[in-house]
Amino acid sequence: MVNKNLMRNILIFLLVLDIILFVELKENSNSSQAEDRLKIVSSTVVLGPIDSTNNTSIQAFNYDFVLYSEENEEIHLDSVEPIFTKDLLTRVITENHEIIGNKTISPNSTISVKGQVEFNASGLSKEQILNLDPIYSVNVTSTKTLLFHKGES
Repeated sequence: MVNKNLMRNILIFLLVLDIILFVELKENSNSSQAEDRLKIVSSTVVLGPIDSTNNTSIQAFNYDFVLYSEENEEIHLDSVEPIFTKDLLTRVITENHEIIGNKTISPNSTISVKGQVEFNASGLSKEQILNLDPIYSVNVTSTKTLLFHKGES
């Protein structure tokens, strides 16, 4: 026969463990929820020389994309960073690709994100430069403020 105290302690332990896992899953879900509700709705990319000189070895990749918020609350953008493909990343000269956001997207609205990186195009033909697939994805770090209601769980 199993000791009643042992069974009770095991059940309490499992219950506490279950509560901890549920709270952790809920927190992880809330922290990524804002990013899940942002979508890139349009984008423009421009490749070209840095200046009007004949030096074509250093090129600029300019990008502009529009983020749309499907949230019903404001989302504060801490940072936005394009993640470049390996083809471009191995040639990028610009060290920091992160764009400091410090901007707020209102509910169901858009915000434009613009940036530029320089890259070494030595050894690439004009056609190869134009065929570069520059951005793989965009990393967005955001803060969502949740209202705190006393007595609600």
